[in-house]
Amino acid sequence: MKILDVQSFGVSFDIDDKSSFEAVKNVSFSLAAGEILGLIGESGSGKSVTSQAITRLIDEARCKGQVKFYQQKAETDLLTCDIKTLQAIRRGEISYIFQEPMTALNPLITCGKQILECTTDKSDEHLTSLLHKVELTDTQRMASSYPHELSGGQRQRIMIAMALAKKPKLLIADEPTTALDIAVQTEILQLIKKLSRDEQMAVLFITHDLLSLSGFADNIAVMYHGSMVEINEASHVLSNPQHPYTKALLRSRATYKQRGNSLAEIDHLLEDNEGVLKFVEPETQVLSEEEDSSVELLKLRGVEKSHFTHSLFSTQETKVLHDIDITIHQGDIVGLIGESGSGKSTIAKLILKIWEATQGEIYYDDKDIKNISDLSNDIQLVFQDPFSSLNPKHKIGKAISEVLRTIDKRASKEQLRNKVVLLLQEVGLTASDFDKYPHEFSGGQRQRICIAKSLAKNPKIIVLDEAVSALDVSVQAKVLNLLNDLKRKNGLTYLLISHDMNVVSYFCNKIVVLKQGKIVEIGKTERLISAPQSDYTKTLLEHSIK
Repeated sequence: MKILDVQSFGVSFDIDDKSSFEAVKNVSFSLAAGEILGLIGESGSGKSVTSQAITRLIDEARCKGQVKFYQQKAETDLLTCDIKTLQAIRRGEISYIFQEPMTALNPLITCGKQILECTTDKSDEHLTSLLHKVELTDTQRMASSYPHELSGGQRQRIMIAMALAKKPKLLIADEPTTALDIAVQTEILQLIKKLSRDEQMAVLFITHDLLSLSGFADNIAVMYHGSMVEINEASHVLSNPQHPYTKALLRSRATYKQRGNSLAEIDHLLEDNEGVLKFVEPETQVLSEEEDSSVELLKLRGVEKSHFTHSLFSTQETKVLHDIDITIHQGDIVGLIGESGSGKSTIAKLILKIWEATQGEIYYDDKDIKNISDLSNDIQLVFQDPFSSLNPKHKIGKAISEVLRTIDKRASKEQLRNKVVLLLQEVGLTASDFDKYPHEFSGGQRQRICIAKSLAKNPKIIVLDEAVSALDVSVQAKVLNLLNDLKRKNGLTYLLISHDMNVVSYFCNKIVVLKQGKIVEIGKTERLISAPQSDYTKTLLEHSIK
């Protein structure tokens, strides 16, 4: 049974009184009950605009075409129906799941109450049933918890429970798994697929990761510059892509097979010849091999970390790291990989002296970091979200100049500007970017700014905390190539925290696999990929290496 039929759909926005911008052009697709359609494309391709505009959620959008929604024997065109009819359909039959559940959930209301707000049946039995559907079996604790008390995967399941509360015919999921580790991501995808089949619910699933749709979506639609350039069965699109852009998306992805070579960037894989797009097979650019250094730059020996909860009569200890031993040599790129809560970020915080280890020692350049007052000249950090790392009220030139001024307080404005311009150029930006604000840049450009900021003090180690996980594969390729270039040019050492085994196996020469605060496996990338010792590592590889 057909649920949604979109034909010749277009969306445009007025720029001023005389001109407009066409964001979505002539898009057509349909969805049947129990069917999953994966909508794939880079940021700016029109995926989210399409998903929101078909239900007229964007007030300023001017839409054309037909969007027919089917209710039993009746059909309604969502673009032309009256607002009362539209609101009734949106309220009762279409649900949305957004990318970041922490911002979508109210931090002041328990999760149980937020779920019941979405349904007319307010009974405890109905709430328990919904939580069981999303496989949250500890129903009492989940219902009484606030969003910050749950893990990322649990919060996403709460969002799915809210979406299911009204028994929708259509579920629109906009990047719901991007920030989740691979194990949780797999669980969420399996859950959505099971619910789609059991409830005969149509799913429009939006993502920028084409390979994540393997084994999940029935069909895949590829968007490029606002147009739908390819739509077919998922297996056909993944194994035999027809459009040059789809081929480029698959070719530019970081995988272990690409290790030792520069990643092909989408700009270089596509050739536009008078409006006709052509896929160009790239020339292999081999990265120069570097000899392993014998210099031990950073050492963790028997490191443990516990959090303590104090009450009137007792103190409760929660151990988050157990007996961690890691050695990072100069020039290494070490990958820390594991599921959420495995201790990856805790290790980074201990190295950066944000937290202090409960037991064990950490040595930098053979000195106990407890005796080093300021490590910021030697170790810098790049976060996952570059936009929240930059002050939106400060021009980027000022943001980087403030870092340089901590090194040389007597430097003139002209000297600072010259140094900042050199840093911007080093990461692929221009001198004209000095006077721009963060919102004037794309996500990839903002990440380059954060990398330039981290380079300002000329550090020896840069900690990359999920620094490429939220980026499109094309932007991810550019940033990884940049990091490789900077490593060779400046002799940098990286510690990469990631949940993506594909990125880690491509980029890192050593891998540390963490689970529940313990190291389950550690070794050189080639050995660990070809002959994993632990079952957990094997599971990560099964879900990741394509």
